[in-house]
Amino acid sequence: LPREDAMPAAGRAIRGAQWADVLRREMAHSSTDTVAWMEQHTRALKSDRYSRVGTLELQGQPCWLKLYIGKSYWQRLGFRLGYGRAVHSFDAAHKLSDKGLAVPAPRTCTLVPEGIVLLTEGIVPSSDLRTLWLAQLDRARVMQLMSCAGESIAALHAAGFAHGDCKWGNLLWDGQRFLLVDLEAVRSVKMSNSDAFPLPAGQQRDLARYTVDAEELAVNPEQYSVFMASYCARRNFSIETVSSAIKPAVEYIRRRHRARYGGEHRALV
Repeated sequence: LPREDAMPAAGRAIRGAQWADVLRREMAHSSTDTVAWMEQHTRALKSDRYSRVGTLELQGQPCWLKLYIGKSYWQRLGFRLGYGRAVHSFDAAHKLSDKGLAVPAPRTCTLVPEGIVLLTEGIVPSSDLRTLWLAQLDRARVMQLMSCAGESIAALHAAGFAHGDCKWGNLLWDGQRFLLVDLEAVRSVKMSNSDAFPLPAGQQRDLARYTVDAEELAVNPEQYSVFMASYCARRNFSIETVSSAIKPAVEYIRRRHRARYGGEHRALV
């Protein structure tokens, strides 16, 4: 195995060489590390121990930049060999886009001393479904969003994919449609030919995750039924069949959230 000091220099593009050059030029005159550079040159969106997300403008275009900080020598080595969540997210965005699904366009995955950064198109203005719901919209707008969410998830599933983290915060509204974001867990799935079990397990989990978020946000049955009707119409399934298929996954996620966060919520399935 190569020594860490023998690894490729920071700044090498894993994906997207053209945008990597743009990003390198932007960072070239800074003497600070990547975390400090992002604090100075991006508007912070999210931050935790091993990642940072911020917005910036490059070549007159809004962009999102996510830094994945290597947790260990082995993970940093994986980054340099072209593996990891950032690279998977970049590749997944291309696959989904090729199927006509709405996602922010990937720009580059580029190595930095701390790990790897993923640059994508920034969608401005935009708000995720959770944020919109908490703004207490009127009934007509809520029903529109529930219907569009059902269509977006159904389109993903009909194309043969599961999102892997289908929470409300990963459905981004640009004013006309939902875009799928945080694509690190996206996987292709083997489609089912069974009438009794029409959904692959990954797609069941997607709908279960969406449903538990809906329960925790106090979505009422009428609002949820609009989502389900929209999803099922696109997939040509009955609501009863889908509700039955996802119920075990819903119950599992409910128990996990109850143990972690506490609270009881009205069941929707």
